[in-house]
Amino acid sequence: MSTQMISPLHAQRLDIRCNVVDVVLSNVANHLVFFFERQLDTRVLADAFAYSLTNLPIFAGRMTLVGGALRIRCRGQGVPFTSVSCDRTFHEAIRSVTEDSGDWLIDPVNGATARWGFGPLCKVRVTHLADDATAIGFSWHHAIGDMQTAMHFMNAWAAAAADKPLAEPLIVEDRAAYLDEHLPADGAREPGVRCLGLAETARSLLYLAKDARKQRTLSLYFGDDEIARMRDAYENRMRLSANDVVCAHVSEALMNADPAVDRRTLAISVNTRNRCGLDPMLVGNILSALNVDIRRGETARSIAERIRHDVDHFADEHCDMRINQQFLDTAGKWRGARCVATGFNPVRWNPLITNVTGFGVYRINFEDTSATYCTLVMKVPVAGYGSLIEGPDGRGLVFQMTLPPKDFEAISSPAIREHLRRFRRADDDIPRLHREVYD
Repeated sequence: MSTQMISPLHAQRLDIRCNVVDVVLSNVANHLVFFFERQLDTRVLADAFAYSLTNLPIFAGRMTLVGGALRIRCRGQGVPFTSVSCDRTFHEAIRSVTEDSGDWLIDPVNGATARWGFGPLCKVRVTHLADDATAIGFSWHHAIGDMQTAMHFMNAWAAAAADKPLAEPLIVEDRAAYLDEHLPADGAREPGVRCLGLAETARSLLYLAKDARKQRTLSLYFGDDEIARMRDAYENRMRLSANDVVCAHVSEALMNADPAVDRRTLAISVNTRNRCGLDPMLVGNILSALNVDIRRGETARSIAERIRHDVDHFADEHCDMRINQQFLDTAGKWRGARCVATGFNPVRWNPLITNVTGFGVYRINFEDTSATYCTLVMKVPVAGYGSLIEGPDGRGLVFQMTLPPKDFEAISSPAIREHLRRFRRADDDIPRLHREVYD
């Protein structure tokens, strides 16, 4: 194993003022793994990585506090880049992720410590597998930005490796001011954030230290044929997307799995760039959340319809980024450090689902080889954190969610699993890789 610190070729000096979404997500890091069915040249990858850092220096920065405000300071500090070889095969590596033991494929950023300036905001691990395949583990602190921001970096990295022009990102040093200037008038009447009380903060820290490591990852694959039947069953008064029906289908099952809980708040992460006409190259967490109350016994059709209605009316009814920023700015630095989404509950977890489909993960190409499989490694210290990503070869959807052990066992019971699988047929056209790895 070898590790080198890679810095931008030409350091840009930036001090990026984080906005309210960055603060809410400041204890979280994300971890993506891309699988390629060939052995990639580590030297070529490392050289191209330096070029991509020059394009997006924020990934090489460090976090700091200035007057109580969270900032990302870019001085060309660098990113740890690790190369390692192992005796596991391509299929064994993918299977380990699906079985919730794939963290050996990443060099994870520690979100909680990096928030206070201790450690890098991005780490990379290139693993050469036994059968001449390669896995690239890409870990980044959520304060850098969302999935769209991460894919700007991955696209720049791939372009640099192929000696192609790099797209120019839009990096603004005052994210809050930029959004205040460019967002339409808020549709939300109340903030979507709040500050934890001292007792809640203590409970959250205890969970982080004691119980977060015990979480299990629920992983479900839904094929295209299965999703089509789901849409046929749930569509009634309106057209529903694949994401709508899968989120609703799983939410119904989550509620049925625990008879002791009558209601939860389902938060759906929304990319505000798309809904509010912002520049698609804008770097950062340009996100907000839709909160949908769900009750035990409510049908998936009803949940899906409410999700679709709220998404369609996001800009005029639910966009709360400006009012959330105002809340943070008036909270003061000590209360502001405890700012969380309103759906966060340290006593009874609520599901938050982020959609990371449609970003072109299967178009990432190194040495004329596109990614065969891409997945998230769900090492997030929050119960109920979920994601939707394209399945093998870009077909179907994979749903993942972090759950406490008790809830993981409940959702994994035969009765709930059978209910979740009621739209699958034996002769469905399932990607070859999925059958080889999952079956």
